[in-house]
Amino acid sequence: MSAWLAQIAVSPHCTRIWSRGLLDAQSVHRDLMRLAEDNLGEQPRKTAGMLWRAEDSPHGLQLLVQMSTPPNLERLQPDLAITARQRDLTPLLDRLHTGMHVRYRITANATKRHGNREPDKKGKLANLRGEAAEEWWFRRAEQSGLRCTTVHTTSLPDVCGTANAKRRHHAVRHAVTRFEGTGIVTDPELLRAAVREGIGRARTYGCGLLSLGPI
Repeated sequence: MSAWLAQIAVSPHCTRIWSRGLLDAQSVHRDLMRLAEDNLGEQPRKTAGMLWRAEDSPHGLQLLVQMSTPPNLERLQPDLAITARQRDLTPLLDRLHTGMHVRYRITANATKRHGNREPDKKGKLANLRGEAAEEWWFRRAEQSGLRCTTVHTTSLPDVCGTANAKRRHHAVRHAVTRFEGTGIVTDPELLRAAVREGIGRARTYGCGLLSLGPI
């Protein structure tokens, strides 16, 4: 299964992807899904293999968009992008092997469910920050075939979107942490799957895209 990455430099004049000073992840997601084929069924994002991440760059906001097929950049909204380019990630993923040293970066929504000790919150999700978020990442990375040797965490502004609770849409906010550092591949197949499928929650909202680079 292939994987493609598009890099989109966002126009500073595109204001509709912001809401009250926060990135409107729902709006960004709608724009980026235009890059995929139509009629993808009940789970179009999952079918398209769509994952994305927003990053600051020296030239402004940049969107990294990963898909299982080449993204159709001609379908981008004209006011969104200054430039856009793409490349095939498959050769990199094919090169992964046990013991390989890599750099990694991921923006993730680190969460846990409240247990029995908090009856009023039982089953509800709690956002993790600081050391708790770092522990979450070490655990999820290990489960995904990557043993972290270094990590640097950065708390990022929340992202906002909408959710459907009993068919009533309401605003939601997701806490976001960026993890980056170095690691060693322990299971190439698990790691390839993690790159293609994403890690953690809020993947529609710009979380879960794991980027790797050989050292």
